[in-house]
Amino acid sequence: MPTLLEPLIFADGTQLPRILPGPMEGVTAGAWLKILTGHRWVDAWWTPFLRISTGVPRRSRLAAWLQPYLATGLPVIAQIMGEDTARLAETARRLHELGAVAVDLNCACPSPVVVRNHAGGERLRHPEWIAKTLQAMKQSVGGAPVGVKLRIGYESPEEFSSCIASAVCEAKPDFVTVHFRTVQERYEPVSNGLERLASARTALPKLVVIGSGDLFTPQDAMAMHEYCGVDAVAPARGMLANPRLLVDITKFFRGEAPRNFTIQEKNQLLGEFVMYAPRHFQLQMAANLLGKNSPEFNAFLRK
Repeated sequence: MPTLLEPLIFADGTQLPRILPGPMEGVTAGAWLKILTGHRWVDAWWTPFLRISTGVPRRSRLAAWLQPYLATGLPVIAQIMGEDTARLAETARRLHELGAVAVDLNCACPSPVVVRNHAGGERLRHPEWIAKTLQAMKQSVGGAPVGVKLRIGYESPEEFSSCIASAVCEAKPDFVTVHFRTVQERYEPVSNGLERLASARTALPKLVVIGSGDLFTPQDAMAMHEYCGVDAVAPARGMLANPRLLVDITKFFRGEAPRNFTIQEKNQLLGEFVMYAPRHFQLQMAANLLGKNSPEFNAFLRK
Protein backbone atom coordinates (compact mmCIF):
# COMPACT_ATOMS: atom_id res chain seq x y z
CA MET A 1 0.00 0.00 0.00
CA PRO A 2 1.59 3.33 -1.03
CA THR A 3 2.23 5.96 1.58
CA LEU A 4 0.10 9.09 1.46
CA LEU A 5 3.30 11.08 1.00
CA GLU A 6 3.69 9.89 -2.61
CA PRO A 7 1.75 11.66 -5.40
CA LEU A 8 -1.06 10.07 -7.31
CA ILE A 9 0.13 9.76 -10.91
CA PHE A 10 -2.48 9.22 -13.63
CA ALA A 11 -2.15 7.81 -17.14
CA ASP A 12 -1.85 11.23 -18.80
CA GLY A 13 0.94 12.26 -16.41
CA THR A 14 -1.27 14.37 -14.13
CA GLN A 15 -0.07 14.34 -10.53
CA LEU A 16 -2.19 15.07 -7.48
CA PRO A 17 -1.41 14.83 -3.76
CA ARG A 18 -2.89 11.94 -1.80
CA ILE A 19 -3.89 14.32 1.00
CA LEU A 20 -6.55 16.47 -0.63
CA PRO A 21 -8.93 19.20 0.55
CA GLY A 22 -12.46 17.89 0.21
CA PRO A 23 -14.81 20.37 -1.48
CA MET A 24 -17.25 22.25 0.74
CA GLU A 25 -20.20 24.16 -0.62
CA GLY A 26 -20.17 27.73 0.67
CA VAL A 27 -16.61 27.39 2.00
CA THR A 28 -14.20 26.43 -0.79
CA ALA A 29 -14.19 29.84 -2.45
CA GLY A 30 -13.02 33.41 -1.99
CA ALA A 31 -11.12 34.04 1.22
CA TRP A 32 -10.72 30.32 1.92
CA LEU A 33 -8.81 29.87 -1.33
CA LYS A 34 -6.72 32.98 -0.84
CA ILE A 35 -5.73 32.38 2.77
CA LEU A 36 -5.02 28.65 2.68
CA THR A 37 -3.09 28.99 -0.58
CA GLY A 38 -1.08 31.86 0.86
CA HIS A 39 -0.07 29.75 3.85
CA ARG A 40 0.76 26.79 1.59
CA TRP A 41 -1.60 24.60 3.54
CA VAL A 42 -2.93 22.90 0.40
CA ASP A 43 -1.29 21.46 -2.72
CA ALA A 44 -4.39 21.26 -4.93
CA TRP A 45 -7.98 22.50 -4.97
CA TRP A 46 -11.22 20.61 -5.44
CA THR A 47 -14.22 22.73 -6.37
CA PRO A 48 -17.67 22.34 -4.86
CA PHE A 49 -20.12 20.96 -7.40
CA LEU A 50 -21.38 22.97 -10.35
CA ARG A 51 -24.97 21.99 -11.12
CA ILE A 52 -25.57 21.23 -14.80
CA SER A 53 -29.31 21.31 -15.40
CA THR A 54 -31.02 23.02 -18.35
CA GLY A 55 -28.00 23.22 -20.65
CA VAL A 56 -24.24 23.19 -20.97
CA PRO A 57 -22.87 26.43 -19.51
CA ARG A 58 -21.15 28.80 -21.92
CA ARG A 59 -17.37 28.71 -21.94
CA SER A 60 -17.29 32.26 -20.55
CA ARG A 61 -19.41 31.22 -17.56
CA LEU A 62 -17.30 28.14 -16.92
CA ALA A 63 -14.11 30.18 -17.22
CA ALA A 64 -15.40 32.72 -14.68
CA TRP A 65 -16.43 29.95 -12.29
CA LEU A 66 -13.08 28.17 -12.59
CA GLN A 67 -10.89 31.28 -12.51
CA PRO A 68 -10.56 31.75 -8.70
CA TYR A 69 -9.30 28.18 -8.36
CA LEU A 70 -6.90 28.37 -11.29
CA ALA A 71 -5.62 31.72 -9.99
CA THR A 72 -4.11 29.94 -6.99
CA GLY A 73 -1.59 28.31 -9.33
CA LEU A 74 -2.42 24.88 -7.90
CA PRO A 75 -3.90 21.85 -9.73
CA VAL A 76 -7.70 22.02 -9.80
CA ILE A 77 -10.25 19.18 -9.75
CA ALA A 78 -13.57 20.50 -11.08
CA GLN A 79 -16.67 18.80 -9.68
CA ILE A 80 -19.96 18.73 -11.61
CA MET A 81 -23.41 17.36 -10.87
CA GLY A 82 -26.58 16.70 -12.83
CA GLU A 83 -28.63 14.00 -14.54
CA ASP A 84 -28.12 14.56 -18.29
CA THR A 85 -25.20 12.44 -19.48
CA ALA A 86 -24.50 14.37 -22.68
CA ARG A 87 -24.49 17.75 -20.92
CA LEU A 88 -22.20 16.49 -18.19
CA ALA A 89 -19.76 15.02 -20.71
CA GLU A 90 -19.63 18.24 -22.74
CA THR A 91 -19.19 20.32 -19.57
CA ALA A 92 -16.33 18.05 -18.52
CA ARG A 93 -14.65 18.60 -21.89
CA ARG A 94 -14.91 22.37 -21.62
CA LEU A 95 -13.65 22.45 -18.03
CA HIS A 96 -10.64 20.36 -18.95
CA GLU A 97 -9.88 22.65 -21.90
CA LEU A 98 -10.14 25.65 -19.57
CA GLY A 99 -7.50 24.26 -17.21
CA ALA A 100 -8.99 21.75 -14.77
CA VAL A 101 -6.54 18.83 -14.47
CA ALA A 102 -9.40 16.43 -13.56
CA VAL A 103 -13.18 16.40 -13.55
CA ASP A 104 -15.25 14.73 -10.83
CA LEU A 105 -18.89 13.57 -10.99
CA ASN A 106 -20.83 14.16 -7.78
CA CYS A 107 -23.14 11.25 -6.94
CA ALA A 108 -23.00 11.87 -3.21
CA CYS A 109 -24.63 15.15 -2.17
CA PRO A 110 -27.37 14.33 0.41
CA SER A 111 -29.16 17.70 0.28
CA PRO A 112 -32.92 17.06 0.13
CA VAL A 113 -33.29 19.76 -2.53
CA VAL A 114 -30.58 18.17 -4.69
CA VAL A 115 -32.02 14.68 -4.23
CA ARG A 116 -35.56 15.82 -5.09
CA ASN A 117 -34.15 17.19 -8.33
CA HIS A 118 -32.66 13.79 -9.22
CA ALA A 119 -29.02 14.81 -8.80
CA GLY A 120 -26.22 14.17 -6.32
CA GLY A 121 -26.84 11.21 -4.06
CA GLU A 122 -30.07 10.32 -5.88
CA ARG A 123 -27.91 9.05 -8.77
CA LEU A 124 -26.85 6.11 -6.57
CA ARG A 125 -30.28 4.64 -7.29
CA HIS A 126 -29.24 4.37 -10.95
CA PRO A 127 -25.88 2.56 -11.07
CA GLU A 128 -26.17 1.94 -14.82
CA TRP A 129 -26.48 5.69 -15.33
CA ILE A 130 -23.31 6.26 -13.30
CA ALA A 131 -21.40 3.82 -15.52
CA LYS A 132 -22.74 5.36 -18.73
CA THR A 133 -22.02 8.93 -17.62
CA LEU A 134 -18.50 8.20 -16.43
CA GLN A 135 -17.72 6.49 -19.73
CA ALA A 136 -19.07 9.48 -21.66
CA MET A 137 -17.04 11.90 -19.55
CA LYS A 138 -13.88 9.85 -20.07
CA GLN A 139 -14.37 9.91 -23.81
CA SER A 140 -14.94 13.67 -23.78
CA VAL A 141 -11.75 14.69 -21.95
CA GLY A 142 -9.28 12.76 -24.07
CA GLY A 143 -7.42 10.83 -21.38
CA ALA A 144 -7.48 13.37 -18.53
CA PRO A 145 -8.44 11.96 -15.12
CA VAL A 146 -12.15 11.53 -14.42
CA GLY A 147 -13.46 10.70 -10.96
CA VAL A 148 -16.71 10.07 -9.16
CA LYS A 149 -17.79 10.88 -5.63
CA LEU A 150 -20.09 8.33 -3.98
CA ARG A 151 -21.74 7.62 -0.69
CA ILE A 152 -21.82 4.02 0.57
CA GLY A 153 -25.46 3.72 -0.52
CA TYR A 154 -28.73 5.58 -0.81
CA GLU A 155 -30.65 3.81 1.95
CA SER A 156 -28.30 1.00 3.01
CA PRO A 157 -24.54 0.29 2.92
CA GLU A 158 -25.34 -3.09 1.37
CA GLU A 159 -26.23 -1.32 -1.88
CA PHE A 160 -22.56 -0.60 -2.53
CA SER A 161 -21.35 -4.17 -2.92
CA SER A 162 -24.63 -5.43 -4.39
CA CYS A 163 -24.91 -3.03 -7.32
CA ILE A 164 -23.02 0.28 -7.14
CA ALA A 165 -19.47 -1.08 -7.11
CA SER A 166 -19.89 -3.29 -10.18
CA ALA A 167 -21.19 -0.36 -12.23
CA VAL A 168 -18.30 1.81 -11.14
CA CYS A 169 -15.76 -0.92 -11.89
CA GLU A 170 -17.29 -1.29 -15.35
CA ALA A 171 -16.73 2.40 -16.07
CA LYS A 172 -13.13 2.37 -14.76
CA PRO A 173 -12.88 5.97 -13.50
CA ASP A 174 -9.41 7.21 -12.60
CA PHE A 175 -10.38 7.78 -8.97
CA VAL A 176 -13.37 7.11 -6.73
CA THR A 177 -14.13 9.09 -3.58
CA VAL A 178 -16.23 7.16 -1.08
CA HIS A 179 -17.98 8.72 1.91
CA PHE A 180 -18.99 6.04 4.40
CA ARG A 181 -22.46 7.40 5.21
CA THR A 182 -25.54 6.69 3.15
CA VAL A 183 -27.44 9.52 1.51
CA GLN A 184 -30.30 9.18 3.98
CA GLU A 185 -27.91 9.31 6.93
CA ARG A 186 -26.70 12.70 5.71
CA TYR A 187 -24.26 13.80 8.46
CA GLU A 188 -25.54 11.67 11.34
CA PRO A 189 -22.97 9.75 13.45
CA VAL A 190 -22.31 6.17 12.39
CA SER A 191 -20.45 3.66 14.52
CA ASN A 192 -18.92 1.51 11.79
CA GLY A 193 -17.75 4.01 9.21
CA LEU A 194 -14.28 2.52 8.74
CA GLU A 195 -15.70 -0.98 8.36
CA ARG A 196 -18.04 0.29 5.65
CA LEU A 197 -15.19 2.05 3.86
CA ALA A 198 -12.95 -1.02 4.07
CA SER A 199 -15.73 -3.02 2.43
CA ALA A 200 -16.00 -0.44 -0.35
CA ARG A 201 -12.24 -0.60 -0.87
CA THR A 202 -12.51 -4.38 -1.30
CA ALA A 203 -15.35 -3.95 -3.80
CA LEU A 204 -13.25 -1.61 -5.97
CA PRO A 205 -10.06 -3.69 -6.19
CA LYS A 206 -8.35 -2.08 -9.18
CA LEU A 207 -9.41 1.53 -8.70
CA VAL A 208 -7.88 4.45 -6.84
CA VAL A 209 -10.07 5.00 -3.78
CA ILE A 210 -10.08 8.28 -1.84
CA GLY A 211 -11.52 8.02 1.66
CA SER A 212 -13.93 10.60 3.06
CA GLY A 213 -15.86 11.03 6.29
CA ASP A 214 -15.02 12.17 9.84
CA LEU A 215 -11.40 13.13 9.15
CA PHE A 216 -10.77 15.62 11.93
CA THR A 217 -7.23 14.78 13.05
CA PRO A 218 -4.02 13.30 11.62
CA GLN A 219 -4.76 10.18 13.65
CA ASP A 220 -8.12 9.86 11.86
CA ALA A 221 -6.35 9.95 8.50
CA MET A 222 -3.81 7.36 9.60
CA ALA A 223 -6.55 5.04 10.87
CA MET A 224 -8.52 5.34 7.65
CA HIS A 225 -5.46 4.70 5.50
CA GLU A 226 -4.25 1.72 7.48
CA TYR A 227 -7.59 0.06 8.32
CA CYS A 228 -9.39 0.67 5.03
CA GLY A 229 -6.47 0.60 2.60
CA VAL A 230 -7.56 3.78 0.83
CA ASP A 231 -5.12 5.33 -1.65
CA ALA A 232 -5.76 8.90 -0.52
CA VAL A 233 -7.82 10.93 1.95
CA ALA A 234 -9.92 14.06 1.52
CA PRO A 235 -10.79 15.82 4.79
CA ALA A 236 -13.49 18.46 4.53
CA ARG A 237 -15.30 19.59 7.70
CA GLY A 238 -12.21 18.81 9.77
CA MET A 239 -10.46 21.67 8.01
CA LEU A 240 -12.95 24.18 9.40
CA ALA A 241 -11.64 23.65 12.93
CA ASN A 242 -8.07 23.29 11.71
CA PRO A 243 -7.42 24.86 8.28
CA ARG A 244 -3.85 23.53 8.31
CA LEU A 245 -5.08 19.95 8.83
CA LEU A 246 -3.60 18.69 5.55
CA VAL A 247 -0.14 19.88 6.59
CA ASP A 248 -0.57 18.29 10.01
CA ILE A 249 -1.53 14.99 8.36
CA THR A 250 1.53 15.17 6.11
CA LYS A 251 3.82 15.78 9.07
CA PHE A 252 2.19 12.98 11.04
CA PHE A 253 2.87 10.52 8.22
CA ARG A 254 6.49 11.68 8.30
CA GLY A 255 6.68 10.72 11.95
CA GLU A 256 6.31 14.20 13.45
CA ALA A 257 3.98 14.72 16.40
CA PRO A 258 0.93 16.94 15.75
CA ARG A 259 1.35 20.49 17.00
CA ASN A 260 -1.39 22.37 18.82
CA PHE A 261 -3.09 25.20 16.96
CA THR A 262 -2.70 27.89 19.63
CA ILE A 263 -5.28 30.55 20.46
CA GLN A 264 -2.81 33.18 19.30
CA GLU A 265 -2.43 31.47 15.93
CA LYS A 266 -6.20 31.10 15.59
CA ASN A 267 -6.73 34.79 16.31
CA GLN A 268 -4.06 35.73 13.79
CA LEU A 269 -5.79 33.57 11.20
CA LEU A 270 -9.17 35.10 12.04
CA GLY A 271 -7.59 38.50 11.42
CA GLU A 272 -6.95 37.41 7.86
CA PHE A 273 -10.56 36.30 7.43
CA VAL A 274 -11.67 39.68 8.78
CA MET A 275 -9.63 41.30 6.00
CA TYR A 276 -10.88 39.15 3.13
CA ALA A 277 -14.18 37.45 4.05
CA PRO A 278 -17.72 38.77 4.57
CA ARG A 279 -18.97 39.02 8.13
CA HIS A 280 -21.09 35.86 8.05
CA PHE A 281 -18.07 33.80 7.01
CA GLN A 282 -15.91 35.46 9.65
CA LEU A 283 -18.41 34.35 12.28
CA GLN A 284 -18.54 30.83 10.85
CA MET A 285 -14.75 30.54 11.01
CA ALA A 286 -14.60 32.02 14.51
CA ALA A 287 -17.19 29.53 15.76
CA ASN A 288 -15.28 26.62 14.26
CA LEU A 289 -11.82 27.76 15.35
CA LEU A 290 -12.67 29.03 18.83
CA GLY A 291 -15.83 27.12 19.78
CA LYS A 292 -19.27 28.74 19.98
CA ASN A 293 -19.32 28.65 23.79
CA SER A 294 -15.79 29.92 24.38
CA PRO A 295 -14.90 33.30 25.91
CA GLU A 296 -12.71 33.94 22.86
CA PHE A 297 -15.70 33.57 20.52
CA ASN A 298 -17.80 35.92 22.65
CA ALA A 299 -14.96 38.42 22.51
CA PHE A 300 -14.86 38.07 18.70
CA LEU A 301 -18.59 38.77 18.51
CA ARG A 302 -18.06 42.09 20.28
CA LYS A 303 -15.46 43.28 17.75
